[in-house]
Amino acid sequence: MKVSSGLETLDQILGGGFEKTHNIAIVGSIDNDHVLLLHQLVMSFLSQGYKVLLIEFRQEVNSLVKWLESYGINYNKSIKEGKLKILDGFSNLYSPTHIAGTNILPNPMDLSITTAIIRDSVVKDAYDFVVIDDLTSLYTLQTEQKAYIRVVVRLVNSIKRFGASTLASLNSDVLSTQDLSMLLIPFEYVLETKNETITIRRSFLPLKINQTSIPYIRSNIGIIPAQDAFKSVDRVKEALILDNTGALIMGGVRVQIVEEYSEAALIEFIYQFLGLEHGREFLYRWGKYEMTNLPINQDVIKNLPKIEAIKRILEDSFEFTKATGGGILRILDISEDRIVIEGKNLFPGLRNFPYPAHLNYVGALTRLVEKLTGEIWEGEEVECESQGHKRCLFVIKRLSKGDIKGNLKGSKK
Repeated sequence: MKVSSGLETLDQILGGGFEKTHNIAIVGSIDNDHVLLLHQLVMSFLSQGYKVLLIEFRQEVNSLVKWLESYGINYNKSIKEGKLKILDGFSNLYSPTHIAGTNILPNPMDLSITTAIIRDSVVKDAYDFVVIDDLTSLYTLQTEQKAYIRVVVRLVNSIKRFGASTLASLNSDVLSTQDLSMLLIPFEYVLETKNETITIRRSFLPLKINQTSIPYIRSNIGIIPAQDAFKSVDRVKEALILDNTGALIMGGVRVQIVEEYSEAALIEFIYQFLGLEHGREFLYRWGKYEMTNLPINQDVIKNLPKIEAIKRILEDSFEFTKATGGGILRILDISEDRIVIEGKNLFPGLRNFPYPAHLNYVGALTRLVEKLTGEIWEGEEVECESQGHKRCLFVIKRLSKGDIKGNLKGSKK
């Protein structure tokens, strides 16, 4: 079962998505990001042709639908096609008079009746998923919470016996650590949304990529991995949040808007203070250092030929550069041993400058290629707009064993 719906990164880490007939829990807090993620998964599963029974305990169904529509999630088509049925488990929890209706649970607090209705629906209509939004809504109303947990565990296990999976959200803010652990017993997959990060707490199969955390932003199309969010100027705008401490946050990371003059002055100072050779080396190594901890999608490397994988990752980084105002980059030539990249309007744009001004770009791209290939490469800026050329031109070459030995001897001297 693929995740998709803007969450391809999670698909890749899980190795193609969730295993069929296995249960998924999404744990979160009062911000309801976990609930939004749950409904994104529902939309994804519906788009793949799965049939879903959704039980809504958290709010009125009309309120749920309106809230989801603000994030581009629309269930109307799936309901009309019979692919989705929503059981209202909210109205009779709080209404002063009993409300009757086709898809309204008569007494949600009567757990024996409620669970029987859910099981009967799964058997009768052959649902692939039972989605519960959310398990902690009824928990908070129970006088015997341990008994409620036992009922939930039995329900989830019995649904699995009928060939369906349970997808449920839980608010950990209202659960003790012990009760949360007990509620999660029947779930093979456990995801947690906290501090703008999706963390994979439990997976039925080993992860395909050695990455358990995915930084995300909450946008008008739902939860989006941060690395996918910054590929357009609109996404960058949506990601920017200024908090009351004066911190500007983008995708969970503090950033600052830097004007071109300030960046240009920094580069000029580096050359003036260190001289030409040491200044070039400093800028180049600065760029390489910035890429040191960048996670690499190992699935791309495994599933594509080497050159295609390098091309894909580099072009993804070019999109980020463009979206964040760094200018335009494109590959002119690529082979096993050499990559030629053209840059235009790169940041900052110095004029009549005697030295190459964008060696940090070269260093970053070189380090990216090294991480992809596991080999040693060397990059240089052979043309620069700041020096009066019509473009910036980067040449990145793979070093042979002889080149590496020669460099080592030179450094010893």
